[in-house]
Amino acid sequence: MKVLIIYFTMGGRTKKTAEAIASTLSNYEVSYFPIELTGKFIEKIKMLDKFENKDFSIIETELNTLDASSYDLIIFGMPTYGDKPPKAFDEILARMGNLNGKKTVVFNTARFTGGKALEYMKTKVEEAGAQVSDQFKFRKVFWIGVKNAIKFGKQINERQEKLGTI
Repeated sequence: MKVLIIYFTMGGRTKKTAEAIASTLSNYEVSYFPIELTGKFIEKIKMLDKFENKDFSIIETELNTLDASSYDLIIFGMPTYGDKPPKAFDEILARMGNLNGKKTVVFNTARFTGGKALEYMKTKVEEAGAQVSDQFKFRKVFWIGVKNAIKFGKQINERQEKLGTI
């Protein structure tokens, strides 16, 4: 079975969480679609600002390759900015366009809140026709760690076994 993990990261917290979840998905062939903002802090902020203004030219080629059809499970992981995921999340959903009936999981990372962002993600994924089987908010002011992400990954495995996905 194949899983696609789509994540957005600026400081590395969401990436580490996605990788920890993936480490537990032993019954899957895991692929990634990462959007990683790199460089110095000011460069990351400039790139984030472009995305927030719907300028995705820097990742246009990658966005054009998005295709959910060959995956059994799609996991979306996003950070929280002002109680919402980054605008790249909406663009990814718009570009995929073939989520009808797909099994999905959503998670977000946040320093303080994050609940509204997670609910937003779940709603948007379901509006795109997918079924959200699991969701989790990873919240901590400084370092999130991987313990809860590993536990969540095991929960995903168990849930997918019950649903007959794997």
